[in-house]
Amino acid sequence: MKNVYFRSSIFFLLSLFLISPLYSTQVKAAEISPLEMYFPTDIEEHWAYYELDNFVNADLLRGYVDQEGTVTLKPNNAISRAEFVSILVRALDLTSDSPGTTFTDVEQGKWYADSVRIASSLGIVNGISETKFGPNQLIKRGEIAALVVRAFSSSINFEGEMDTYPDVPDYYAKPFISQASQAGIVRGVTTTEFKPFSNAKRSEAVVMLQRALDLQNSEIPEDSLLTAAILDSEEKENQIFKEKAYDQFDAAYAQFYTGYYLALSHSSSEELLALIDQGYEVEMEKVSDQKLKVVQKADRFAVIESSGGSYKATTTIDNETNTETVATDGIYYLKKMNDDSWKVYMYYQDEQQ
Repeated sequence: MKNVYFRSSIFFLLSLFLISPLYSTQVKAAEISPLEMYFPTDIEEHWAYYELDNFVNADLLRGYVDQEGTVTLKPNNAISRAEFVSILVRALDLTSDSPGTTFTDVEQGKWYADSVRIASSLGIVNGISETKFGPNQLIKRGEIAALVVRAFSSSINFEGEMDTYPDVPDYYAKPFISQASQAGIVRGVTTTEFKPFSNAKRSEAVVMLQRALDLQNSEIPEDSLLTAAILDSEEKENQIFKEKAYDQFDAAYAQFYTGYYLALSHSSSEELLALIDQGYEVEMEKVSDQKLKVVQKADRFAVIESSGGSYKATTTIDNETNTETVATDGIYYLKKMNDDSWKVYMYYQDEQQ
């Protein structure tokens, strides 16, 4: 379960022994989401917690905010065609210059209009008729299987044992359901029922997409490209501390981090800078290098394990010095961006796995 997990890079090591947990949500940069958006209150015990939490951290799924500021994902709610297509386009970072299909019920400027344009222009989604898309119509389980197979057809090998479900009739989505079941992307509600015409839940849609993303293998990155994203960020932060160029934090974060990690980094830097303004002196010294091992990778997402690294952090105020050596073992989660760079969107410390 996700609490506020601090990453291993030098900047946040201070928080492990000096600064109290950093929950500040006073985020100034417009492109950075407030931290509370990454802590929906209704998924902690949900069967799809991992997939939902991962999508939230990577900025692929957004929650609802009520008048009290409470954030929820409503994982058991049905999902509309517009919502699913928008999440799909965002997850794959799809782009297209084509105008796509013109639907009379998709108004220009609507939050989903561009996603519908992109997905229709790429042949991923069709309308419910020749002229209507049905953006608010709830999407069915069979429909999702069709859209996922079309969207991932060039990056996934749909191989394996095919599940058969007696309740799936001979209709357009049947071959897509079969292909998706071969890859393990979709599963039945029971061993004999798929319920293709049942409304899909938000959690089901996210889980299907997560499974598909984990299987993408057409553009697998080199390990060195992934580890460089972490090592370069560490080197940059070392430089900032050495030169005491604290005003460069946000630029460095924007270069190397995204999603929850970016929001946490920015929020925590505000807290640290406040302490420095109060007279704290901060020194960071590397004790041992972290060793990075790529444990999982696909076309757009990767997981890297860090071990053996440590830093000595020293803070001084009013002639009182506090020093501690902190290990940096943990797990990094990375995401490929639209400029082909890789950025960290989450970090878990080993003891909090």
